[in-house]
Amino acid sequence: MRRCLALLALLITCHAAVASEAEESLVREALGVARELRGSDNVFDQLSGAGTLVEVGDKDALQFIADNLAHPDWSMMRSAIDTLLNVQHPAALDLIYRYAATTKDVMFMKFLAESCAIRPREDMGEFLMGSLQLDDLWVRKHALQALALTPLDNKEARMRAIAEDDHQDHLTRAYAYYALMDTPARDESVAKLIEIAHSWGAESQEAAAVALGTLDNDTTREALKSLRDANALKVQVAAMASEAGFGVREAMEALIHTIAEGKGLDPSVAAASLRRMPPEVAARITNVLLECCKLNSDVGTRLVEAWGTIKADPAHLYAWALGNANPDIRMQGIWLVGQRGDRAYLERIAPMLKDADSGVRGMAAWAIVRILGAEYGRGLET
Repeated sequence: MRRCLALLALLITCHAAVASEAEESLVREALGVARELRGSDNVFDQLSGAGTLVEVGDKDALQFIADNLAHPDWSMMRSAIDTLLNVQHPAALDLIYRYAATTKDVMFMKFLAESCAIRPREDMGEFLMGSLQLDDLWVRKHALQALALTPLDNKEARMRAIAEDDHQDHLTRAYAYYALMDTPARDESVAKLIEIAHSWGAESQEAAAVALGTLDNDTTREALKSLRDANALKVQVAAMASEAGFGVREAMEALIHTIAEGKGLDPSVAAASLRRMPPEVAARITNVLLECCKLNSDVGTRLVEAWGTIKADPAHLYAWALGNANPDIRMQGIWLVGQRGDRAYLERIAPMLKDADSGVRGMAAWAIVRILGAEYGRGLET
């Protein structure tokens, strides 16, 4: 019996050693792809490679990304912002803060606030509070969207000061009431948001439609039903998504139709709204979409991106995205694997290091290093 146990232990040890060697080899291959992209003539490939190399402590790559915060091409600027927000390097946020303190480029703060609203970070609460002093509605709107989902010291009093200030514009006040929805002032905020839904402008009504979706009761359902008939399409979509999050069948069906058949920006906005729904509802809507509909590049990527924070099994979505003929959707599926740290899918994305599309190769390299870099990547950056 002892010999059998000893042999079993030896086999387990050998298997672990072989697995470790395979994983280290995979990290080396991924870093090789990242270095190749870093030396590309294409600036977006260079940024992709740098974003992966930063995960193993490459200081030159980190500086390259930081330098591109000032890039005159807004696409590069936005990519640099998102890269620094997404990497795990401890100096990444500090570089963003330093640049924000010195730049006069209003587009930088617009992009930064919008990115924070899409994927809020708990460690950026005070910075976002500071950004509310800027005289830019776009920045304030998205900063408050992020703060609505971010813990903050003395949050109720600080948000009340904004929401109840009659000298503030309606849009800022409406989003401040949204930020009060996770504080003891929630009931008061609901009453005010219902008033906003009936009497303020479309931008403020959109804030109310999103905020009321965080509390399911007869009063909020009635208000959202009314907002579904608003004149502005963005208000209708926001209200529809909130009702869908409550499990209202008619709203879920309408949302699915909007994502699959809508025009303009509505389908992408509707797809992104899944991130604010209960996991089981988001999963049901996603599964229907994957079975019934052919999603274009923009809508498909927004749908996959929404799953970065949805606490449900993404297996069905992975199968669809990672095997998709569209490289943008495939790339977003790889991003989701890295973002969620799904080690079980490493074998699935490893062959994509050789994909014909450089964006797919770069994202595969990033996901592998993101998941395994802390164990095997240090010292391999050069």
